[in-house]
Amino acid sequence: MNMRNNRAIAAAITFGAIAMLTAWADVSLAADKKSGGSRFGDILGGLGTLAGGLMPIGYEEEQSLGQAIALQVVARFGGTLEQPELMRYVNLVGQAVALTSDRPDIPYHFAVLKDDSINAFAAPAGYVFITNGLLKQIHNEAELAAVLGHEIAHVSQKHILEVIQRSKQLAGVSQAGLAAAKQNPQAFKNIIDTAVKKLLDEGLDQEKETEADALGDVFAARVGYDPTAYLTLLTRLRTLKGDDPAFFKTHPNFSARIDAVQNSIQSHGLKANGVLLAERFARRS
Repeated sequence: MNMRNNRAIAAAITFGAIAMLTAWADVSLAADKKSGGSRFGDILGGLGTLAGGLMPIGYEEEQSLGQAIALQVVARFGGTLEQPELMRYVNLVGQAVALTSDRPDIPYHFAVLKDDSINAFAAPAGYVFITNGLLKQIHNEAELAAVLGHEIAHVSQKHILEVIQRSKQLAGVSQAGLAAAKQNPQAFKNIIDTAVKKLLDEGLDQEKETEADALGDVFAARVGYDPTAYLTLLTRLRTLKGDDPAFFKTHPNFSARIDAVQNSIQSHGLKANGVLLAERFARRS
């Protein structure tokens, strides 16, 4: 089978995976038009559900923590874009990648932050954000899928939950559900604040970032996207950002990230015969 046929099949698979999610996205848009179709207005409003203990963390507890952290991310970066079609498109791509991840059995929610910095974040329980600044640097759908895959990997590997566990231990808190928050609200707030500081200001451990790079690219390739697209994006960002100390405060340097992705592509036997979908990205974004 030649390269052209491989790309055609990959394109069909990718389109089919995304098309299956169209009905979900339409419901999402109808549920919350004010948030640009991201559903974050309704989802993040339910902070009265802080039930259960912090550790061990079940899904309900994780969801409550994720909501609390996501609220602070949205506030810090000036809210989400109110562009329904763009939000719908990002959600469709993100949902397709999430279905191929190591943790496909939880709901994921994707939003574009108004901020013009170049970054992306993930909170526990599948709350994923990409900044408008990073979106402007992306040239095709395969690059977008890899970026979203990176953040999905943080969720699937529970990276930020490890930070919360350490914070809970330092605070001497055994539980931080609604009842515990009423008894010791400052301790609960400190745990959330520590997680947000680590996520937004200090960054996760570098090995977690490189792990997310490698896994996220694999998740995107499983959908049918070209895995080498992420290498192209990282190389472009390295040219743009150089050795900006502010950026590398929260991320490994681009050379290390590129090496990790290249090694992952080789070790997983991924081939550069997936789709890029640059025209569709330009049309939808």
